[in-house]
Amino acid sequence: MEASPAVAGLAAVAGKAFPTSFSTGVRTFSTAQAGLERQEWFGEDLTPDDTPILMAWQAPRALIVGRSDARLPGFARATEELAAEGWPVLVRRSGGSACPVSPGTLQIALVRASAGQGEIEAGYRTLASVIETLLSGVNVLCEAGERPSAFCPGRYDLGVGPRKFAGLSQHWRSRGSAIVISTAASVIVEDDVEELCHVVNFFYEKANGQRRCSSAFVTDVKRARSGSPLPGGILTTILRTRLSDTTRKPQAFSGAG
Repeated sequence: MEASPAVAGLAAVAGKAFPTSFSTGVRTFSTAQAGLERQEWFGEDLTPDDTPILMAWQAPRALIVGRSDARLPGFARATEELAAEGWPVLVRRSGGSACPVSPGTLQIALVRASAGQGEIEAGYRTLASVIETLLSGVNVLCEAGERPSAFCPGRYDLGVGPRKFAGLSQHWRSRGSAIVISTAASVIVEDDVEELCHVVNFFYEKANGQRRCSSAFVTDVKRARSGSPLPGGILTTILRTRLSDTTRKPQAFSGAG
């Protein structure tokens, strides 16, 4: 069967490298816990002289929450009820609040080592630029800025207009005289955003937390892109291809700080 013009056009840009340098392709983990654990220790051997590296992965669904969420009075109850619904709850080291992971999302992490104090903004700017460049190749021009009514809001939310489809968080860990800085992003590529928001709100309701989000301020990359509609799953495949192809065509980092 001949590919549609929309699919053929996006496939043509899928192999083009963009300004970044990867150390690994897109991995698929059997559980989100395995992916999160790998991400949180990724780059442990980096030195300040090394080039920053990136990791991208996908996994079955889970709700990843911040450490402050784990201190909510109803955390145990919320965790138990969501696990029964097929949404295991995981606690990440980086900041931020609850964020769902699913086969329709991409997790991307940038890791660099610093000999001094490092710079918080450098990691955010670089990873945001990587994602912006990645998505521009599939006809999505995203804008950075907080979407307060979305889940896990932050200054480096990425989206179109008032709607968010990606969020960034950061974690620093000391290793001898160096600091390893991990900046992570969760990108909603194609998924049911109403269900994702429902899961987040369900967690906070059961955990006796105050946070709530609205699906009116969340979207996915598939809905945000311009051009002809794509069949389900095609966009995720194309983005995975772009990320994986870049491992074979490394270029110098730009904006790494």
